[in-house]
Amino acid sequence: MHHDSSPGHSLRHGLFTSPRRLLMGIGSRFSNQRFVFSLAALAVLGAKFVHIKSHLSALPTVHLVNWGYSFFAQDFVLLIILRLLLGGWLSSNRNNDAGFLRRAAAFASWLFIGFVIGLNLVGICFFAMSGSEIHWSNIGLAGDAAGRALLLTGLFTFALVCAVLAVLAWALKDVLFVAVGLAADIVCWPVACIARRRRPHWATYSEVPQQDVEHGSTKETTDYSSPRRSFDLSHGWDGVKTWPWAWMFWIAAYTLAGVALLAQVIMCALRPHESSLTFMSWTPTLLPFIDFKNSSPNLEKLVPHYNSGINRDWDNRTALADAVPFAWLPKDVAPEGFEDWYGGKKHYNATMDPLRISNLDDKLLPELKKKLKDVPIRHVMTIVLESTRKDMFPFKRFGISEGRLRDTWVHAGYDGIPPDALERLRTLTPVAKFLTGDHEDGFETEDKKKNKKEKSRGGLNFNDAYTTSTYTLKSLAGSLCGIAPLIADFNLEYLHHFYQPCLPHIFGALNTLEKDSNGDKKKPFGSYKWKSSFMQSVTLDYDNFGALMKKMGFPQEGLIDSVYLRSDDAKFGKVDLPNVNYFGMEETPLEDYIRDQFESAKKADERVFLTHVTSTSHHPYNMPKNETYVPLARGLDDLSHYINAIGYDDRWLGKILNMLDEMGVADETLVILVGDHGLSIPENDILASYYNPNVGSNHVPLVFSHPKLPPITINDAVSAQQILPTVLDLLIETGSLSKDRTEAVTDLLRNYEGQSLLRPVRQSKEADKGEVANWQFTVINPGRAMVGVRDGRHKYWRMVVPVVDNIEWHFTDVAKDPAEKQPVLGFDFTGFLAKIEETHGVEAARWAEEAAFVARWWVEENSKRWRYGPYAAY
Repeated sequence: MHHDSSPGHSLRHGLFTSPRRLLMGIGSRFSNQRFVFSLAALAVLGAKFVHIKSHLSALPTVHLVNWGYSFFAQDFVLLIILRLLLGGWLSSNRNNDAGFLRRAAAFASWLFIGFVIGLNLVGICFFAMSGSEIHWSNIGLAGDAAGRALLLTGLFTFALVCAVLAVLAWALKDVLFVAVGLAADIVCWPVACIARRRRPHWATYSEVPQQDVEHGSTKETTDYSSPRRSFDLSHGWDGVKTWPWAWMFWIAAYTLAGVALLAQVIMCALRPHESSLTFMSWTPTLLPFIDFKNSSPNLEKLVPHYNSGINRDWDNRTALADAVPFAWLPKDVAPEGFEDWYGGKKHYNATMDPLRISNLDDKLLPELKKKLKDVPIRHVMTIVLESTRKDMFPFKRFGISEGRLRDTWVHAGYDGIPPDALERLRTLTPVAKFLTGDHEDGFETEDKKKNKKEKSRGGLNFNDAYTTSTYTLKSLAGSLCGIAPLIADFNLEYLHHFYQPCLPHIFGALNTLEKDSNGDKKKPFGSYKWKSSFMQSVTLDYDNFGALMKKMGFPQEGLIDSVYLRSDDAKFGKVDLPNVNYFGMEETPLEDYIRDQFESAKKADERVFLTHVTSTSHHPYNMPKNETYVPLARGLDDLSHYINAIGYDDRWLGKILNMLDEMGVADETLVILVGDHGLSIPENDILASYYNPNVGSNHVPLVFSHPKLPPITINDAVSAQQILPTVLDLLIETGSLSKDRTEAVTDLLRNYEGQSLLRPVRQSKEADKGEVANWQFTVINPGRAMVGVRDGRHKYWRMVVPVVDNIEWHFTDVAKDPAEKQPVLGFDFTGFLAKIEETHGVEAARWAEEAAFVARWWVEENSKRWRYGPYAAY
């Protein structure tokens, strides 16, 4: 066969093969064992620094100084194992003659190495994206399409972190490989010595010439039998040059490695057995297993120090008893949500609840005296404001958010916020000002210049309201059902027992009563049937959202979401708008459906209960393309986009109010606005409420708006759990129900936990043993690990209680530290109380102990009421 050996052929051959050779060359470079080990080492150490950084503020500085080195003991052991695998054992199994067991072991080893690298990379990326440590017990979040879309938003961060670590790993591959190799040699020497002693006398050993994989030497053998060189000092510098420098270097290196290992052993042996030090010592590779294991309650271990509260006196108390009999319930078929009255099951009984404080026998707020009888409430509309902080409703100048924006401009050389950005802030939330009646936002307006009173819609505005949970789905259960959400990760409520009827359940039960033909002529709708619906422009598939809404009493035909809007079955045509976030589209397609609810109710003599959750203000805070984005900061892009999205939602609220006016139902519609949770970007730059106990995630807007109500501002500490009893109280006090329905709602109202917000809030009550405070609880996203606690007597004191072992106690005084920059943290409860006493005084420490034991009882009672965990078969 003729072979073309011409230069042209060689050139063509090189052109066609060089890309392949290049790729193979690059692949071989990045697949060599030194690089893989370097990448694994950086991933392990990087994840460990993330672990320590996430909990650093809970650790006393003296502990960090004294024992910080010992935190890395497990990581060093892991690195030595990886080094042994990649530095020798796996290399010895590369030959084709290796047996099946050796090949299987090698495959398992590579799987282990890949697991270590992948798991630690994910932990680093999660921290880079969210600002908090990943909790592996919540990995089921990615189980549905919306959850996967949420995770995919971190792909860029993941790619960036991988690229940075790859570059560093390539640069440090020899250094890390050799450094850990020294420690691996020291660990292996005793084993090798024992093995040599046990080797049969007839066995022989011959050293195989090979490249020294530990030290990168090309020397084939080491002559251990050669005479040791002397240190020649008789010929000056010429003699020094003949010293065995390489030999001296390795002796020094091995000595340092030995000292480092010995120091780890000694420090681990001497380190106090405190939970905080143990938790900080876990290598991130083991955290998934620790996270699943540490689901046991932490509060059982509490020991009182001051004896300032209930201690364990309530351990045998529960609010569950026989259901309070209601004569008006149907005799044959149980209305949805009222099954306990028919099955002989135990149900929540307010008279048995030691924490419950009632104000129903108190007079109305002075501003409401003789004002409610002329307020018709035919319809109730609840608007849940996604990720909306209280200081965004309305936006306040000179607050923490505006201060963060201003600082970015000043640091960039500007005098302050530029005029176009300042104008966007000034005009950001006019509808919120109209709804709340709060026009003192720090901005000048034409009406203010003319001393002209600015318009308000009317209603009750609460400046100090906390959500029931910083996880949206749980907060809905608290707001619409008047109950405490289940203390469990994510949405498990839909699988368990709602221990009180929700508003849709109540309205459904009222529909079973006979129509009253002798009702109030001015309010003939008092006996009309209610029709409940739930609408949002994002998916209801995320975390069984739709199943939860049905469990709360919303009928299937009353559920509208992005999946329905994009389907051929959509009543007003298929919607093809793009998504604004990973859950769905903007809110505007809901206009037709909101309008349809009220128009249909008018024709059919019905009443509307409509719940709507906004969506554009959810991360990543994108607005529709036809909206103008105004940069509000230099560098704080997330905060800038978030505030712009809040402005878009404000304009959407304006459209809803205009619709109510156009349909002629504004004067007979109670509009409730409440945040599902806030965000703490201004306080700590964390984008999500996930494992984020900061007060910025708890403090939300709460407004009961009606044009016939006077504008009232209330500064008491209140909770979104009080929405349901307030709605029922309003329907009664305004005469918006027929006589038999008024009696039914009165019965129900007296059996709910929360106080009515139409009356002065009681901050405590007398009990058998001292005083019981008006305690308010917030279940922190995702739900299982942390509970926020405060009470109305000391509304600025706030504590986060760890329900499980691996979470810190957290105390702040938000009057002195509104951004919670310097919380008191601790893993050990007794030490935590001591730190509070030292920082805030003994009264605050005594309060913290009281709050802890109240929370301890409340957490256990929560499982009983929801029939969850050990009480599932109750």
